[in-house]
Amino acid sequence: MFDKLSQLNALDITTASLISNDKELIESGSLLAFLDKMRHSLSTIEDNTALTAFDELHMLGITRTEVKSKLDKLYYSTSENEELRPSDFLALGELIGELNALNRYSKSLMYHQGIALKSEKVAKLRQLKTLTYKRVSNELYQIVSAKEAYNAFDAWAVVSSIDLLLRLYLNPKLVISEHKATQSLAKYIGVNLNKGKRSQQQLKQREVVFSYLEKHFACDCTILYQSFFDSGCQDINGIAIPQEDQRLMVAYGAVDKLVKLKAFQSLKPNISLDVLVDKVLKGLAKKYRISAFDGYNETIYISKLYAKIPSYEPFYYQNNRAHKKLRAIQSGKLDEMVSNVFKKTAFM
Repeated sequence: MFDKLSQLNALDITTASLISNDKELIESGSLLAFLDKMRHSLSTIEDNTALTAFDELHMLGITRTEVKSKLDKLYYSTSENEELRPSDFLALGELIGELNALNRYSKSLMYHQGIALKSEKVAKLRQLKTLTYKRVSNELYQIVSAKEAYNAFDAWAVVSSIDLLLRLYLNPKLVISEHKATQSLAKYIGVNLNKGKRSQQQLKQREVVFSYLEKHFACDCTILYQSFFDSGCQDINGIAIPQEDQRLMVAYGAVDKLVKLKAFQSLKPNISLDVLVDKVLKGLAKKYRISAFDGYNETIYISKLYAKIPSYEPFYYQNNRAHKKLRAIQSGKLDEMVSNVFKKTAFM
């Protein structure tokens, strides 16, 4: 009876882990079943691999088509119950090695392509953050320019006051680099700024515009940012609007519990929104036993939490948007509160 794995085992060719560690299959002694499993493995590689025929020849000296041809030939001989020669078993050993090599290189290529794709995604997100910041700035510039009291003001005074407002009231991780930011915003808005040292009149105009913006848009700038960010995800970079995944839902549940604590209510006048969001993110990461979220998810989570937290705690609609640091004792108390609420919040 030629359909026996014992003939293969007698040549001491080790069964490759890719093909089978199936004890039941090995003990069945069916070479045909074994070849069937090999054919399935090859079809899986064909479905999942990112390797091209050029990659295969360049790295392995053999293509999947050639491997499939060899395998089909051996399978046909076995199924016809023809007498197998020792060379057939050696050919089978070669096929196992070639399949393993294909699988190894396929996984390696997919891994590196995955890293490249992730890097591209993060780069797109950075571009979107910058573009969102500029779009919010442009929106505020158009509002200020439409006011009769300010439409004759120097462009630098208006643009720089907008930049100052956003740096003060947006989360620091959502703002763009401060270096030449005003010039960059002006270029995007489409206004020219005079060079040189700023006059006292320009500085005074900036203070006037900033006071107006702070009074009317300190809270709205976050909502504007979120709105532009979401539309940018879909329309500008071709990234689907991020859905509120399970981890975010866990964060929302923890925030809901946190703001109801008496200890939090007594401490909240000292807790700015950016500090609270940072603490919640760290608590969420700890909940999922990771050191930190990747840059892509972190930006999305910050953006979402900034917009969502005021619906749980109205204090953050009108107050305490500016950044400030908690004292060490207060920070420790907040850490403890955040940790406790996450422990009491179930996974979704």
